[in-house]
Amino acid sequence: MNREIKEKTLQYIPEDFSGVILDLRNKLEHICPEAEIIPVSKIHGKIGVDDESVDMAVCLKLHKLGDIENSLDEICRVLKGGGTFIACLKPCDNFRTILKDKFNVNSYHTAGHYAYFEAQKRTVS
Repeated sequence: MNREIKEKTLQYIPEDFSGVILDLRNKLEHICPEAEIIPVSKIHGKIGVDDESVDMAVCLKLHKLGDIENSLDEICRVLKGGGTFIACLKPCDNFRTILKDKFNVNSYHTAGHYAYFEAQKRTVS
């Protein structure tokens, strides 16, 4: 992955963030020293985290987690309503449609073979 894309993706994280982060393959301890970080290296089935218990999910290589649709379902399950999802990936053909079905996409950029974005989990009305 291009270092510039990684840096642009991580800029979505507020410097003073102190909530709970689901850290998918990133090692964010140095970026968010005040946050409670839950590391996850792969998503196979369910993530071992309670429903709606995470404020933010961050993943710099979403395409390496396995099944994209299952991964987004699990990330959506564990994020609190309105929780933030920040990621970078090599998108598959229907990725944006799958993403928009679950999240409000605030920012989505492409650079070469990668896309990076910041989105919020939809709240149930």
